[in-house]
Amino acid sequence: MKILGIDFGDRRVGIAVSDPSSQIALSRETLSVKNDEDALKKLAGVIQEESIERIVLGVPLDLDGCPGERAKRTIEFGQTLEETFGVRIDHWDERLTTRIAKRTLRESGRKSTRRDGKLDQISAVIILQGYLDRQSTSSARPIDE
Repeated sequence: MKILGIDFGDRRVGIAVSDPSSQIALSRETLSVKNDEDALKKLAGVIQEESIERIVLGVPLDLDGCPGERAKRTIEFGQTLEETFGVRIDHWDERLTTRIAKRTLRESGRKSTRRDGKLDQISAVIILQGYLDRQSTSSARPIDE
């Protein structure tokens, strides 16, 4: 089963796709979007092209674990994704993902700005790989289970 990982943003949507065995997250391009409708349109192409059967949507919970305004907006987008494509959506706690992605880029010797999309791409890989790793252990559960 191929799984799509999403780091959802207002202007950029980072995406990663699992291998067919759902073991490894592979980075894909960062989608530049104008609005939610544009994001849905561009994600439709990825979902179809990659034969996606499940989506993992990173939810930016507050540090105390509660959903703030951004998390609520992301969850609403996830509901629209599920209704539009009929694909199961699992929400994944993405707290500190951006910090980890920045450190990863820095340690690799690459500089990144928000505009080049690399940070969103790496964030999507971190979200998806965390989910895949948890799925391979018996005690793992996404945040909405």
